[in-house]
Amino acid sequence: MPGQGGYPGTPQGQQYGSPPQGGMPGSRGGPSYGAPMSPVNEIETRVTGRRIVQYIIDAIITGVVFSLIYWALNRGTGAVHVFLWLVLVAVNIAWYFVYWVARPFTSNGQTLGMQLLGIRVISKDGGPAGMAQLFIRSVLLVLFTPLSLLVGIITMMFSRYRQRVGDHLAGTLVVRASVQPIPAQQEFAGAGHAGSR
Repeated sequence: MPGQGGYPGTPQGQQYGSPPQGGMPGSRGGPSYGAPMSPVNEIETRVTGRRIVQYIIDAIITGVVFSLIYWALNRGTGAVHVFLWLVLVAVNIAWYFVYWVARPFTSNGQTLGMQLLGIRVISKDGGPAGMAQLFIRSVLLVLFTPLSLLVGIITMMFSRYRQRVGDHLAGTLVVRASVQPIPAQQEFAGAGHAGSR
């Protein structure tokens, strides 16, 4: 089971963040050079369909809450109206931060949609995603919705680890929820791609 050892093609008991027995693939007993490689099994990132549904669910949830906030604060005239609009903007930003950053950070890398669809966000090094990573990956979702959905799908289809643009910038992956994030050992975190395809 993922996160408990026994990944496809890995020895029983091996976990993310640990090198395969005998060293990294293609290492030939010495250091491997090239672009950094994630210790996460690529199979665990094949959840594109779930991610699309998850995004729609999360967009509906955040949209409904925003609509309620807008309804409550879109009142008054003149200076009062301007003030309430400033409050509306501040509250909306805070709400998006809570939902897309703080909530996943404190809830195993999951939004409500991710929890329903059985997926989670982790760092590309195999460990838990940090708050800064979650913030970076959420920026495109907030600024360019719904265009970000289309761009995200296209980017994921051509990405080895099914990463959208925000994931590439933040150094994050979306995997099955059963995967337990375990930080990669430092000496293997920068291993190259040799023999990985």
